[in-house]
Amino acid sequence: MTTLDPRRLLLLLALAPLATGCVAEDDLDNLDVDGEGKSDNTPSTSPDRLLDVPFYFSVPTDTVTVALDRARYPYPTLWNPAIQTGPVGLRIIAVKQGNGVAAKQTARREMATKLAQAGVLQDGDLVLTFRPELAGTMAYPHIQMGVTHAGLVYTKNGAAFNIDSPLDSTYVGQFDAAHYAGNGSDDAGTDALHIVRPRGMTDARRAQLREWIGTLERNLSRINGARAQVKFQSDYLVPSYVSTTSTTRQTVTRLGLILLEVDQTSKQPMYCSEFAWHMLALSNCTAAEIRSAPAEGAACVDEVFAPMPLTATAATEVGMADGPLISLLALPEADRAPLVASIFKTGNAAKLSEGHRMVSEEVAPLMPPLQQLYDARAAGAPVEATAPSAALLNTKVANNYSPTTFLVQSMAGAATRPFDYVVTIGFVNAAGFEKAKLLAQRPVP
Repeated sequence: MTTLDPRRLLLLLALAPLATGCVAEDDLDNLDVDGEGKSDNTPSTSPDRLLDVPFYFSVPTDTVTVALDRARYPYPTLWNPAIQTGPVGLRIIAVKQGNGVAAKQTARREMATKLAQAGVLQDGDLVLTFRPELAGTMAYPHIQMGVTHAGLVYTKNGAAFNIDSPLDSTYVGQFDAAHYAGNGSDDAGTDALHIVRPRGMTDARRAQLREWIGTLERNLSRINGARAQVKFQSDYLVPSYVSTTSTTRQTVTRLGLILLEVDQTSKQPMYCSEFAWHMLALSNCTAAEIRSAPAEGAACVDEVFAPMPLTATAATEVGMADGPLISLLALPEADRAPLVASIFKTGNAAKLSEGHRMVSEEVAPLMPPLQQLYDARAAGAPVEATAPSAALLNTKVANNYSPTTFLVQSMAGAATRPFDYVVTIGFVNAAGFEKAKLLAQRPVP
């Protein structure tokens, strides 16, 4: 394989989901459409699980603390334990869907209405595309926890909608666009969605987010027409605050000015998770505060979390590649060390699309040092002991906010995490739905 610059390798690892999840039309010649028509939800043959997911695609049970009012929605809710024994898994709401694009669209619209009315989907929630079939493939999709795309939830007339970058009909809608429901040909959509919620979203801030989204919708044809100001970020190797040598306060403020059409010249393209992160940061600001902002940016801008390093150097932080490690450390101590290899093992790579395989192969040289860090932590080393090697990795990559970062942030310490894991929505066939109803009779966090 061609030797690549270490900085490029590290950036690819950090932002790999963006290369195959948030993909612009112009990139389709180089990278496959996310999922390439594959089915996401392969039913488990185990009587105890709806889906077969490994620990590295799961969250620790003690992070599942958001209460669900199960009586207010018609779908079964169950605890889906990981394949490995231990307190990790996913809380799943199972939604029955039929075959074909139209049936999938109907199931998603109904889900979006019913779960919004029940408070399961709220303004400011992140909906993360989850690909269970990426388990057992290669290290990079394992490290990214099978997450490939991030969308932003907002409500209107009692129903939930999503607005994602790219801001086009392939993604934006009521979870019924091609990315979510498929297109009937080369994209089967996605059948699993993680919902995570920022803790700082007050009612006032949710209302302000809806105002900003309304402004964007009204002005989008001009903003992304001839002016092309908030197009998809094709250079997803670096976030916009790095590429423009700005602060994040300035990039959030600039986005607000573009949405208000005060700024009609600046270009600020963003990939999916970057757009969602910016909109959440902007939701703490009014239009007046953005209009009157000084050159250094509006003081009201509130990052939901600081852009993250690749891996943690202190117990008080988490990194973009730390999700599987957090779940690993939740397992029984005696089981941890042998399981590290399963994260980094190459299995059935044929499950990967061409784009996934390309990036997986490019980042392969980074896997041994990252595995050594995981091995040390699994053997009992505290984060301080691995801090020097972690710091060396972090110096090579800009702090960032890939799709997986939102899920990883929900797995941080209970007192300090900025996001909460809410639930995973799984779209299943009739047989899967009946199985889900039986599993829902068991205890559910």
